[in-house]
Amino acid sequence: MIKGIVHNDRPLISLVVAWRLGVQEVVALVDTGFTGELKISPEKAVELGLETTHAEPVMLADGNTINMRASLAVVAMEKSENVVNVLIGQGQPTIGVGLLRRFGYGLHINFKRDSLILQK
Repeated sequence: MIKGIVHNDRPLISLVVAWRLGVQEVVALVDTGFTGELKISPEKAVELGLETTHAEPVMLADGNTINMRASLAVVAMEKSENVVNVLIGQGQPTIGVGLLRRFGYGLHINFKRDSLILQK
């Protein structure tokens, strides 16, 4: 089980992201409207040594589709590791339902208590 928090109405969890140049603990927004696995900033991608390997079409909330740079990285949560698809774009690190599904987690958010739990 992974415990997170709700801060300023934003559900957040901590996870470990690794690639060629290092390993970093990242605090990420949990976004159930994001069907992908992980999005990180270009700066974080450089720090980890991620190289763009492909472009992914991404449908935005307004219905428009854009192509985003993408790469691969290793994500560790509890005692599991997976190679995941990483979108590279501005803003806060974000995990989507694709990552939760890959790791086999259910999500429970309690906004009254400002808590978040991921459980297998």
